[in-house]
Amino acid sequence: MKIITQKDEGYPKRLLQIQNPPERLYVEGNEKLLNQDAIAIVGTRNYTKYGEKCASKFARELSKKGICIVSGLARGIDSIAHINSMDEEGKTIAVLGSGFDHIYPKENQYLYQKIIENGGCIVTEYPPETPIDKAKFPKRNRIISGLAMGVLVIEARYRSGTSITAKHAISQHKEVFCIPHPLDTPTGYIPNLLIQQGAQLVTSGSDILQYYNEDEKYQTQEIPEEYQQIYNLIGQLPISANNIVKILHLEIAKVTEALFMLELDGFIKQLPGNVYIRNYK
Repeated sequence: MKIITQKDEGYPKRLLQIQNPPERLYVEGNEKLLNQDAIAIVGTRNYTKYGEKCASKFARELSKKGICIVSGLARGIDSIAHINSMDEEGKTIAVLGSGFDHIYPKENQYLYQKIIENGGCIVTEYPPETPIDKAKFPKRNRIISGLAMGVLVIEARYRSGTSITAKHAISQHKEVFCIPHPLDTPTGYIPNLLIQQGAQLVTSGSDILQYYNEDEKYQTQEIPEEYQQIYNLIGQLPISANNIVKILHLEIAKVTEALFMLELDGFIKQLPGNVYIRNYK
């Protein structure tokens, strides 16, 4: 665990721009994600099939383009967003409303570990021993929106925690994105209302990237099939050629050739110490 205060260089720059930023953050995993391009995906715990499909679609599309996904590790849409971002070899940040010793819900302890193992990040403003108090959850929502460039609302009922996150985003001058819903769907009430009030109606991850003029920035060529396995292993945490050989059980000559070609094409970059990270162009 690492503690980051507002005076530290690694403190999230976007959080410094909101009202009432946390004095300190308790962080597990890759803290570098806290200052990278990110979109928050939020929604109801009691989701519909339509909501599940949309949350999966957007998390995958944005992650594939190198955008980090932020959510709250809750049941429902939050969990779907975290899981699908990792399925595309992407990274995700989970913001807790309690301490690390008290994960809520308990069944997401596995997801908590998976996020860390995948190079993601878990963050909270509460010390590890802080117990679960649902009254704290609305307060943590300002961090979810604060860490992100914008917030995508998938599904939410009237007077929901998701609507609180959207309100935080608006007060933080962040853009709110929503997918349209049938008028008779209770979980579509908040997204449709937000669209009516001026939120951006979106139908794909590309719509969000285009809003930030980032679509071209995150476009990449297709990775050659013979290098795909090695490329998938390289993320934002530095990895050496020797470690790639050990994990994938490949010959060193094949790995070094692949690394050279991937670096030449701009897919990865080499750091001091002969280690490599993915280059999100």
